[in-house]
Order: sequence, then C-alpha cells, then structure tokens
Amino acid sequence: MNFLFGKSRLKRAIERGLANGRLREELMELGDLTLKSRADAEAVCWGLLQLAGGTASLGQSAYALAGLFQDVEDGECDAFEVLRERGIPELLRLFDLIQESPEEDDTNTLLFILKMLALYGTTGGTLKIIEAARRPLKPDGYMWSVVLGNFKSGHPEAELLFRSLRDPLPPDFIGVSLLDAANACLIEGGEMSHPFDSHEGKQRLRAWLTNPDPGEYSCAHSATAALPFISNPDRDQLLDLAMKHPDAGVQLEAAWAAAKLGREDGLGRLADHCRDFKHAQRAKRYLGELGREDVIPAAANDPGFEALAEFAQWLAHPNELGRAPDELEIVDRRNLAWPPEREPKPFWLVKYRAKDTTGLDEDDVECGLVGSTTFCFFSYKLAERPPEDAYAVHCYWEMEQAGLIEESDVKKDPAEYQGLLKQWQGAALENPQMRFVAELSPRLRYPQRLVGLAATRLEDCDGWVVLDGDRSEWYPKPDMPPDAFESVVLKIHVGRHLLGLVGKPDRRKYLAAPPTPKPTEEIIAAYLKLLSEAQKQEGKARKEAFDSFGPLGKHLEEYANALVRVGREKEIVAVIRLLAPFWDHNAGYGTIGKAAFKCSEHALAEGFFLRLRDNYEDSHRSEEMGLLAEIWCKGEKQEDAKGLLLDCLRRLVAESKTATGSDRRYFEDCFQKQRATLLRLFPSDGQAVLAENGLPSSTLN
Repeated sequence: MNFLFGKSRLKRAIERGLANGRLREELMELGDLTLKSRADAEAVCWGLLQLAGGTASLGQSAYALAGLFQDVEDGECDAFEVLRERGIPELLRLFDLIQESPEEDDTNTLLFILKMLALYGTTGGTLKIIEAARRPLKPDGYMWSVVLGNFKSGHPEAELLFRSLRDPLPPDFIGVSLLDAANACLIEGGEMSHPFDSHEGKQRLRAWLTNPDPGEYSCAHSATAALPFISNPDRDQLLDLAMKHPDAGVQLEAAWAAAKLGREDGLGRLADHCRDFKHAQRAKRYLGELGREDVIPAAANDPGFEALAEFAQWLAHPNELGRAPDELEIVDRRNLAWPPEREPKPFWLVKYRAKDTTGLDEDDVECGLVGSTTFCFFSYKLAERPPEDAYAVHCYWEMEQAGLIEESDVKKDPAEYQGLLKQWQGAALENPQMRFVAELSPRLRYPQRLVGLAATRLEDCDGWVVLDGDRSEWYPKPDMPPDAFESVVLKIHVGRHLLGLVGKPDRRKYLAAPPTPKPTEEIIAAYLKLLSEAQKQEGKARKEAFDSFGPLGKHLEEYANALVRVGREKEIVAVIRLLAPFWDHNAGYGTIGKAAFKCSEHALAEGFFLRLRDNYEDSHRSEEMGLLAEIWCKGEKQEDAKGLLLDCLRRLVAESKTATGSDRRYFEDCFQKQRATLLRLFPSDGQAVLAENGLPSSTLN
C-alpha cells in the first residue's frame, strides 16, 4: 500500500509540516513508511530545498527529513538513487547552514546528517565526515560510533576515510570510534593500513592498555582487537600488555589476536577460555572464524555446558545483569512440548549467583531459562519456586510475546469481569477482587478463552484464586515468595496447564530463608569502605561511585541506623558533607534528610527537607514532609508544622477526587500517613483541627 499511495501522502505531510512547524509529528502520523519510488525521494528532496537560513526550527526540520533517508527499501530501488544524487547535496548544504548559523546549536542534527552521509557512501559526504571529525564536532558524542561504523569492508569510501583520519588521529570518542570501525573493516577482509599503525596510534593503544580505570576497559578491548593489524616491533610489546591485562575479556581478545597472528599460545589460550562458561561462546566463535574448531575441547560442546555458556553471555549484556555471574548451576533439565507447535525439545533452568561486592547486600540469585528464548525474570523470584512454575512463567511470557496471550490489568475496572467469580466452586471467598485477566488465542487450544485472577481470603488465609472453569485453583500467599508481582500467579497457572504440568507441588520448601541481619559494626565498616573507595576515583568513575542510586545511596539509611545503635550519630555529618555535592536533586534531598533525621541532626535534616519541599511538586505525598513537621514541632514551630500537614492533607484530598483504580488506594495511603502524623504530633487537638478544616477521616468515603 505504501508503494501505491505513500508518495502523495508523504508529499502532503511534508507540505503541512513545513507550513505548521510540526514536520516531525506529521511524518510520524504516516506510520511505518518505506520509500521505493522516484516520486517518494523527490518529495523528500523538495522538502529539503524549502529549508533555508531563515527557516524556523531549521535543525528540527532537517533532522526529520534526514531521517527519511534511512527508510528506503534498499540500495537498488529508484528512491535510493534519487536521494544519493539529489538529496545528499542538499544535506551537505544544510549541514553547513546549521553549523554556521549563530542561532543554531544543534549538534545532534549535525551528527544525524553525518550518519546519512555515511550510509549513502558518496565522496562529498565522506569528506564532510572527515571535516567534522577534524573540527572536532562533539568529540564525546556516541553517534560517532554509528557514523564511522558504516565504513565497513566494501564501503566505497572506506579507504578515503581511514587514510584521511590517520594523521593526526581524531580526539576522544571519535578516536575510539575510528579504532572500532577500522578493526571491523579489516576483520571483515578490508585491504588498507590500519589508521592506528603509526607512532601516535601505538601510543594511544598503549595508553588504553595500561589505563587502570575499569570504566575504560572497553577501550583496552578495542585496542587489543587492532593488534593483528599493527606492525612490529611495537605490536608484540602491546600484545604482551594485553595478555597480562586485569580484565578477562581483554585477555580473551589478546588470545584471539595472537591466534590470528599464527601463534600457538594464542590457540591454547582460546581453548582454555572455551572451558570457562563466562567466555566460552566468544572463544568458540573466534576459533570458528579462524577455522580451528578442532582446538575446541569436547567438554565445551556438551549441551548442558553450552546452556550455561549461553545464559552467561545473555546475563553479561548491559541491558540485563550487566556482568557475567560468579556461579551458574543447572537446577532442572527436561524435554517439553512447547506451544504452539508442541514439538518436544530440551530446556534447561539455570540458577546464577552474582556475589555481593559491597559487604552490605545479599548475593543476587535468580533462575532463568535456556532452550527457546533465553531469558531471566529478575523480579519474579523463580529461584524460590518449583521448576514447573518457572517453566510455566516462561511459557506464558513467550506466548504473550507471540501475541497468543493478552493479559489485562483490570484493577481499575473490575466490574466487567466479576462474572468470572462464578466459576469458583470451592469454599466461600472473602471479598474477592479481580486483578488480572488473560485472553488466550484459539491456536493454543486452551479449554476456555478467558482466565481470571482475583485476590481474596480463604479460610483466614490471604491469597489468590485463578478462575479457570473446572481447573480453577486456590494459591495461598504463604506459598509464594514475598514481594513478587501477583500477576505471576496467573502466569504459573496458565503456563502449567499449557505444558501439562498439573501436579500440586510443595511450594513452601523452595522458599528462601530470611537473610541473617548483618552485625552493626560490619555495616559501618562496609559503608565507610565504599565511601573511601569512591573518594579515590576520578572523573566519570568518581561520579558513578557517588551516584545516589548506587550502593552509597541504597545503604545510607542502613548506615545511619547502625550509627544510632552504637551511639555514633555525630559521624553522619561528615558523611553527608561528602555526599551532598553529588546528590543535588530531589531524591538526594530526601535520602540525606532522612539519614540526618535518624541521627538527630535536625537542623541539617530541616535544610534538605526544605529543599525537597521547594523543588518537588509532589512533596505533599512524601514521608519527608511528616518528618519536617516533627522537627518544627520539637523546635517550637508548632503552628508551622500544623499548617504544613494540613496543606499536605488538603492537596491529597483534592487529588483523590479525580483518581481512579489503584491510584485511589495510593492517595488514601499517603493521606492516612500524613493524618496519623498530625494526630501523633497534636494529640490534644488534632481531631478538632481536622474537623475545623473539613478534612475527612478517609479519602475513600
């Protein structure tokens, strides 16, 4: 349909967007768009021609039209040729216009245009990229890795780019991106001299390989990947540094580099890495690329070990655990007839352990699946459930991803599904409340289309009932891990029936014992060690170490409580002075204020609570306002304390009037906490004050 009608819709959208200043929004309303014809491309070129120095929001409009260059069907269609011949010169014109305009400071648009220039592979576009790198344009911009990453083996201007940026090398992240791009091009078979095979280049490689900052180890990894393409005598010295690098990932890359250079010790090291589940997949891939699969140890090809290696690699991804686990263990292995095809295939449940490095946390332990979609639910506590429940949750989730199950949260409007409660034929339920409903596709051949989950009480026990015809079942809350999502119960029930795992396990025996409290002195020592290590860091690493959402922020309250227990409250002041410059935001004000309050440093706490009140529009919902009122009450500012709490309560009542579903309960909880604080601080006249101000006993009345 895009082919028949897309061009006219596209041209009209561009015309409207240029006229009303909403070009980006007009193009987005077209939905998925694929440019194929000359007319498609001519509409884009026409739009570019309309942009000039006096155009309002020039950078934004140029960005929106440049984005269409990556929506062509392929490099063979008519649209590509038109954009290459007529569109790229317009992008070059706009690049200069935006860069030179004193009113424009849109480096993101400029970098995005460079990305399009790289994609289309013209000489003029490549020269503009070289010019921008020389300038340098936003030298720390991540987009440089995308721009230069397009110059792969076979790119028509790759040799021009790498030769032109060889001397001098570009600075900062542009230089790192150039290194990665050159490595990839040469590994793919490109024929050129590596731009870092020079005196300056080797100096940079050495600096990256000897940098002790773990936050910069990725640069050491890139430097090592370049070594097969670097000349001696410096290469062997650099390779020796890489072999001895403290990071195992860099050591693995050094083994590959040595093996690619024909060194037997490189092959031996790769074989050793194949035996380590943390690195096995990459080591095996490297040996495959080198044509030396014969070196791979037999144990590394065992299906169970391969499952461990695959899960380790998945966990190490930055979007997941972010590092390889310290331990892996297969807790269950079986063949299952997985829907919808129901062809039996092997599955593994793998439990990982990532050991605590702070001295303040418990080890991170969870369980994931290998066999279909490798995945782990970090918040479902599958390590504390029977294997059958874990398989069931993964099965249900995969059916959701395939569009075969649609789960709806019905807490805000449960009335529509109240009829499902009639399917329960057991003992009487106490005040059942519908929570979730799953709608199953006929492809799954499930006995009924809708399955519901209700929270309720049965025989004086909290829990959930799954409403599923004659398969309806009661799930007691004490059988489940604490603090897990209640929708997991519905997933377990439906998934088990889909897989035919319908037995009744003893779920309580899988629950983990509560952690043993850490000794007070141990908590204090561990926190001070974290603080000392943070102070030793520099630059980006220092900022990350002091992050309020990191270990120092997570455990400040626990540290303050420990100080109170041993009578060392005054020590909190020095710690707060160290943390405050890094926590200059609402979350930081609240966390620091509460720690100061716990240690009876009320004047210090008051200052941070006031900052929170003045900067956070929802502060009336927070615990910190109750603590501020308590400070004022103790400091002879009773009327101010009373006024603060009354203001919080009034605002909560107003918000509750338009709230629906679970938000009503949230505002009620906030209201009751502030109300209880007022009554505690003013026991003699609190009730009268509430009545005088027309404040109810509950927002739910």
